This record gives sequence, C-alpha cells and structure tokens, in this order.
Amino acid sequence: MRRRVLPTGAVAALSFTLLAAANLAAQGAGPYVCMTRDFTKRVAYVSRVFNVQQADAPKVNPAWNQVMTSTYGITALPYQSCQGPYPSVALADSTRTRFIDNITNTFHQQVNQLQWTYGGAPALTVPASTPATTASATTSAPKPPATITDADRSAFQAEVPQSKAYCDQNYAGLFDCDCFAQAVLHHRLAHPEEMIRDHDGARRPPVHDLAIGIQYKLDCTECLDDARLRAWAHKQAEGSLQQQVMTKMLTQAQADRFSDCVAKAFPAKFRATPTLGQELNAYNAVYASCGNPRAS
Repeated sequence: MRRRVLPTGAVAALSFTLLAAANLAAQGAGPYVCMTRDFTKRVAYVSRVFNVQQADAPKVNPAWNQVMTSTYGITALPYQSCQGPYPSVALADSTRTRFIDNITNTFHQQVNQLQWTYGGAPALTVPASTPATTASATTSAPKPPATITDADRSAFQAEVPQSKAYCDQNYAGLFDCDCFAQAVLHHRLAHPEEMIRDHDGARRPPVHDLAIGIQYKLDCTECLDDARLRAWAHKQAEGSLQQQVMTKMLTQAQADRFSDCVAKAFPAKFRATPTLGQELNAYNAVYASCGNPRAS
C-alpha cells in the first residue's frame, strides 16, 4: 500500500491546526483579537478584544471572515485572522495595539477599529493601573535631571546627517529635512535620559523608533510649514487623479480644483494631530471631505 505524502504547505497548515487545537484544549476559554489587512485598498481592520469559549473557538475565524467579505469586500484573507486564546487580556490588547501602531506608523495606512466581537460578546479592556499612594511614593524627592556629557553632545551632533537621510527617505516633501534633523538633535539634548535596555545592553533609541513613537515620541511641530504641507497634499491628490485624467474620466481643470481643495484644508487638519504617522489619516479625511472630483 502506497503511503500518501502531503504537500509541504499542507503539512505546515495541518501542524498549525493541531497546535492551535492543542493550545485550545490546554487553555480553554480565553481572549481573542481579529486583525486583517486589505493590501489592495491599503487599509486594515481590527476587532475589539473579546472572550471565546473553547467550544466556539473554531467558529471565530469564519465569523470574522464573513464580515470582512460581506461588509468590506475583502476576499484574500489570511489563514488565521483571529488569534487566541491569549494567556491574558493584557497580552491580547498589547498585540492589538502593536498591530495598530505598525500599520499606522510604519506602513502609514488607515486602521479601522471595529466594535465587532464574536457573537456580540462584551469587549474586554485592560484595567487602568492605579498610581501609588503610599507615603514613600508621595513624599519621595523627584529624580534629578540627567546630565549631558561632552561625549553625548558629540554623538548627538554626529547623528544629524543620519537623521536628515532618514527624513529624505521617509518624509521628503512633508518636512524640511534639515529642520527634521535639528528636531531630532533638540530632542536628544532635551531627553538625555532616554535609553532602550535589552539583552544587548543600554543604547539610545534609533531615529526610526523616535519617529514612529515605539517608546519615546519625537515632536516635529517646529518643522511644520503650511506652504510645504499644502504642496505635499496637492501633489498627493494630483497623483491619485492622474490616471483618471489620462483616461478622460476627469478633466485637468477638475483635477486641479479638487487638488486645490485638499491642499487648502490639509495643514489645519494635520496640525490638529501633528505627529508622524498621522499625516495620511489627516490627508484621507480631507480627501473625503472634498467630495467627488468630478463635481469640482
């Protein structure tokens, strides 16, 4: 009798299924969260954190996929959009937060945070930590500000070209990159205490981490310039309509008027939340508010 050999992908999928089933059997009920990206529309969807009983675990993914397909038109769904059970609500919520931050700050795409939970289960939240109220906590003296050594100043100054290069690669047009590099320098000088500590030891957070706010957040408000912001938004809108102009679905005059509308409204919208990673959210909101380009 010939032994049936499964394809490699099938073996991997089967192994994943068996492992998931084993975890479910071992852990029983637990918190879940569902996350999906639509690569065509460059948008992502995430559910709330919710509890799932062991018997319902196999039904969670099909239920979420049905919503994604019927409501949002996504057909290319991952094998496991819904992950769990997590050992704690805090870990599930942390995974959800990292997903939102990664899509928003790294890929600069919109994330739709849905209220959906499986079967309408109550959404789970992480209890807010309460501040310490002991006598020692309330009476302890504040820590003295960190001192800056000459070596620190030299290192911060030497980083300026690297910061400018990072801006040129990621934010050209949105910011004056010389200003961006100086903003990083000013941040370093103002916060010499900021360090990342891991298995490799202690080190300064890299420019990328500061820009997207992984642990510490870079403030770039000093580099906001309305004329530059308008030009950036106008270029984005104009580029998005180029194909429609080429195919005669829009006239160039209509595209220009619509792009002018987006450019005019963008600076105020972005200044309302002037943090890196929010520029596309502000742009998309303004783009939608300008209506139909054909009516321009």
